[in-house]
Amino acid sequence: MIFSFFKKTQHQTSNHEVPDITKEKVLPNWLKKLPNRLTFLRILCIPVVVYLMSLGEVAPESGHFGLIQPIKLSSTDIAAAFVFALAALTDFFDGWIARKFNVETVLGKLLDPLADKLLVVSAMVILVEKHRMDGLIAVIIIVRDLGINAIRLAAVDDGIQISSNIIGKTKTTFQDIGIIGLTVCGTVWIIPFHYIGQLFIILALAASLISGGQYLFDYARKLKKS
Repeated sequence: MIFSFFKKTQHQTSNHEVPDITKEKVLPNWLKKLPNRLTFLRILCIPVVVYLMSLGEVAPESGHFGLIQPIKLSSTDIAAAFVFALAALTDFFDGWIARKFNVETVLGKLLDPLADKLLVVSAMVILVEKHRMDGLIAVIIIVRDLGINAIRLAAVDDGIQISSNIIGKTKTTFQDIGIIGLTVCGTVWIIPFHYIGQLFIILALAASLISGGQYLFDYARKLKKS
């Protein structure tokens, strides 16, 4: 009887152990709001990028898939490339922080892809206008992105979740590097940014088509199973 009493007491004590503080750790308020603030920062960068890029020179027209010709380096082009790179980094860090600390919000899920698309489309439109990017490539990439967004919305309506694949994420990296290179569109420290930019834009085009096909196949397969 005494043994059962001590056993019961020990069991009750174990049930009232000090809770794990790591499970109840309260995140600071600034960290919870940081992803959305980075998204807002990216949105604020858009008019700055557009204004700086609009001041750039027009490159010689090269035709579809022709080699982009370099132009004279300017401080506005370098500044535009720097601000675009900063905005692209916020696109990476806001998503990473939100997933890492589980602070994703509905507002963030809506604004993050919207800000990304506005930034990229705005930059591409000006690069095409300045003859620094092939218009056909820009149209294909933009239409592909709109199509993938439509597929994802349709998947949500069908109760299906389509996750980003590695090729799609690689496409975003190629695309950002390409835009930065074509924004500079000249040689800096013997580095031909215009050629590097064009190369990565073509790689982004290839990754866009491949990942787009994968998203479509994934959606069709999951839709058939459901």
